[in-house]
Amino acid sequence: MLIQISIGAALLLLSMVLSALGFWLIESLLEHLSRRLQNLRRPLRVMLILMIASFWALAQITIGVWIWAVCFMRLEIYDSLEPALYFALISFTTLGYGDVLLPDHWRLLGGMTAVNGLLNVGLVTAIMLELMRRARAQAEDD
Repeated sequence: MLIQISIGAALLLLSMVLSALGFWLIESLLEHLSRRLQNLRRPLRVMLILMIASFWALAQITIGVWIWAVCFMRLEIYDSLEPALYFALISFTTLGYGDVLLPDHWRLLGGMTAVNGLLNVGLVTAIMLELMRRARAQAEDD
């Protein structure tokens, strides 16, 4: 049990550090781009920022899922990448079909994967809203 908790905590920390780095990068990128996009009409500028933020959000979620899938593979929980990735995805997104399960002695990792997904999705949502708020506020100032 302590091994599962330790591994899960390490993966949660890794995922959150990578998310924080990703948040910083997207914020820096959009701040830089917003100066270059000032000549565009407001609706087009806001739409471009939304598209970039959406692709970034998908990348953040994808990175989180891959972290867990690689862990499942390294622990030799699954024989191939496909079930490891599938389980990581349905757990991270809290969909949880239940058609692919972890062995009993690793099942705490499934819950920790879901907690990581909830945190990540919440953070991605918050940053996307903030990016859109800034884009609209900046567009109104122009």
